Amino acid sequence: MAFTVQDLDDLLALLEKHPEWKERLRQALLTEDLLRLPQAVRELIAAVERLTAEIQRLHEWQEQANAQMAEMLRWQRQVNDRLAEIAEWQRNVNEQLNQLLQWQKQVNERLTEIAQWQRHVNEQLNQLLQWQRKVNERLAEIAEWQRQVNEQLNQLLQWQQRVNERLAEIAEWQHQTNEQMRQILERLSEMIRWQQEMVKWQERTVEWQQRADRDFAKLKGSDREWYYRLRAAAVFGIFVLNGRDPTNEVMSKLHEAVKAGVITRSELKAVRDADCLWLGEYEGKPVLLVVEASYTVTHEDLVRAVHRAEIARKIGYCAVPVVGGAEVSDEIWEQGRLFNAIVMRDGETDFDFAEQILSQAVQQTSS
Repeated sequence: MAFTVQDLDDLLALLEKHPEWKERLRQALLTEDLLRLPQAVRELIAAVERLTAEIQRLHEWQEQANAQMAEMLRWQRQVNDRLAEIAEWQRNVNEQLNQLLQWQKQVNERLTEIAQWQRHVNEQLNQLLQWQRKVNERLAEIAEWQRQVNEQLNQLLQWQQRVNERLAEIAEWQHQTNEQMRQILERLSEMIRWQQEMVKWQERTVEWQQRADRDFAKLKGSDREWYYRLRAAAVFGIFVLNGRDPTNEVMSKLHEAVKAGVITRSELKAVRDADCLWLGEYEGKPVLLVVEASYTVTHEDLVRAVHRAEIARKIGYCAVPVVGGAEVSDEIWEQGRLFNAIVMRDGETDFDFAEQILSQAVQQTSS
């Protein structure tokens, strides 16, 4: 995984929160010589500070010596002045010559002492010069070490420059990656829009298919309705005789029943909407078959047929509900027995159960 500028900022933030991690990071990043460099620099600073203090003391001693030499010169000038006075006094006072010679001897002795002191000072100055030479040698060594340190620092600066160049390359790569990601996101957006269009098209397709299924179901249902209407005499003639289409007669009785308040207008419409009405004779008694036809017979078809047959009974018919279709489930067969309705599949039915229902309906009407 590439190391980004954001990762560097996160690393710096973590180092601020955990100062103890800095030492471990330095040990991981720097060589042993670089790790010892701060300690060596501190030792060098301490040595330079000591050397500076020693030079300061030497400078103070030198200033004191210069002050003493200046005092001696001033005293020497005073002596010279005094000697001039003595010479004048010697010329004027010959009798004091012996005293002057004695004083001269003392002066010579004092000058000898001064000469010895001067030799001693010269020896100390030679020692100071030797020490200065050693200091210069040490300073030369320090300058050489400083040069080496500068070389190492230059190497570090070059490494830092390479790191900066690498970071710049990483930043450029990140920029290119961001541009590629932007292009990918644009393509993904286009794909999402395309997918949304596909979903809408699919929804329209599903809606069209649902409409087509409904229309096809209606066509299949209409096909079954026409099947039972056109072939009613043959289909229902197996258990009712002398059958005919009683629609006009039934509608007249329905209107009279509405006027008389026996049924409601919605009940009239319910019987009117039956897929087929067929009036025949069973055991010499008139029987009205109220038929609901569908391609696939459902529970709703069965309920409508039973309900419409009950309305027909209100207006005086011996009405029997009938449901028929091309597809009839076992559950519908069982429900037909519960509702006392005749269930047919493409004109075929349980004839024994159908005759049982017809016989019960005739008996109930007669009673």
